[in-house]
Amino acid sequence: MTADIEMYHCGPAALISALYDQLKIGNTIDEMVYWDPAQCRLSPGTRIKALVINMFGGRKPLYRMDEFYANLDIENLFGKGVIKKDLTDYTLARSLDKLADRGPQEVFSTLCLRAICHEQIKIKYLHNDTTSVSVYGAYNEEDGDDFIITQGHSKAKRPDLNQFLFGLSVTQDKVPVCAEVKSGNTSDKTWNFKFIEKLAENFDPDTLKDIIYVADSSLVTENNLMQIDKHKLKFISRLPGNFSLEKEIKARAWKEDSFIELGTFSDKKDSAVYRVQEFTEELCGKSYRFLVMHSSKLDGRKTRSLEKKLLKRQKELEKAIDELEKNAYACAPDAEAALKAFKKQCGDSIYPVTGEVLAREKRKPGRPGKNTPKEIVYFLKLQYSTDEKEIQKEKERLSCFVLITNLNEYTSSEILKEYKAQSSVETSFKFLKDPFFVGPIYLKNPERVEALAYVLLIALLIFGILERRVREALKKETEPLVIPGKVKTFNPTGKKILQSLEYVLVMTTSNPDRRAFSKSFKVPRVLALAGFEPDIYLDVKDNS
Repeated sequence: MTADIEMYHCGPAALISALYDQLKIGNTIDEMVYWDPAQCRLSPGTRIKALVINMFGGRKPLYRMDEFYANLDIENLFGKGVIKKDLTDYTLARSLDKLADRGPQEVFSTLCLRAICHEQIKIKYLHNDTTSVSVYGAYNEEDGDDFIITQGHSKAKRPDLNQFLFGLSVTQDKVPVCAEVKSGNTSDKTWNFKFIEKLAENFDPDTLKDIIYVADSSLVTENNLMQIDKHKLKFISRLPGNFSLEKEIKARAWKEDSFIELGTFSDKKDSAVYRVQEFTEELCGKSYRFLVMHSSKLDGRKTRSLEKKLLKRQKELEKAIDELEKNAYACAPDAEAALKAFKKQCGDSIYPVTGEVLAREKRKPGRPGKNTPKEIVYFLKLQYSTDEKEIQKEKERLSCFVLITNLNEYTSSEILKEYKAQSSVETSFKFLKDPFFVGPIYLKNPERVEALAYVLLIALLIFGILERRVREALKKETEPLVIPGKVKTFNPTGKKILQSLEYVLVMTTSNPDRRAFSKSFKVPRVLALAGFEPDIYLDVKDNS
């Protein structure tokens, strides 16, 4: 009698599982985390694998994990004999506890370095930044040690919620090299200082001297520049506006107006065109290159800020004019003096003020006598105009930013190109916050939140390597990859790669150790580009 055929909706789960195993993530966790094989049916590395797969499949909370794995081929993912009851909320939460006890930051650093060696990734540029993640629920700050869930500067614009911070360092192609999960009130400036110290601990001096550290303006403080100099670290950053030198260099650039055209740095239509002027100046006792970059497009936030500022200025000017026009002056010279003072105080190049002095007979109450002399008083009639050319000049000035670097052998174009590649770390943050991967974090203690945050980073590591693999493979291909939406591309995102595997189905066969695709199923091309055979969906894993 033939056994009933079962169908499994696999999606990208088998690919994530295969990559997790190939990078030996579970093995590394089991090596580093204390656990007793005699008392644990599944190892911590296997249970954390269950959490990672869950993060790529419309994440369910821990207490609903059984729902997530209800239609997945568990033996294919975890091995013979593993059943849904082995993946309960209790056992998965206990794996987070074991990770927390061991020190998740050290575990994750080891995973990153081993993965980079496995993939033979050469590290030249490191893109670094922080982001905040809001959490729900009440946490006692005293419950934490180095890691505290608390309120701080919320980059998610949720100051009402407690939060923690991700500090992340990625390669140009978004593969994490190092990361930290920090307390919610951690400052970007102090984070950079301590993070550079950690990099110096993780890399030998010969490797570190060839790495270029790219970060936003929070990097540029006196202490951080001293730290950079101490470790002989090369860097590219943006000079923040709180340094007077930033305004001085911009003013000098506009005065000299010797910008050199650099062109565009994107294939997109209407992409910005850049120009540059370069200066060498001292900051905090050291000499650096300063590149005043001008973009033909004003950043959207700056545009809105300028519009808000101009509207406010208009309202203030209109109110001031209304108040001044109510005043009366005994003589024309006083009125002229008031007009001159107002134009100097309130007028500017964008809203120039003009006006005239008007004489008016002052009428007293009652009928005037025949010989009553006429009393003349003077008033001001004012108006302002809008100089559109000056507004355009202001937009031009706002389109400038200043880069700072200690790289002497790189061209302005190379420095700007790499600074613009800072988007790689920002894209990684989108993964960590994307509801497609992650739901609201709500665990009962800070230690589990911290451990789960590092599991998220493990998922990001797999995500980054998957995207890199497929893109590198496509560089050797002549035909683009067709991704969902029937879009052809040589640079698919990790999200589109996963979506290409969304409808993979397998069914059981008479062989309990082997599955099968339906006859009409066509194996997605992206599987081979990622370096795997269809068998990752069809074979039941052997736990021996």
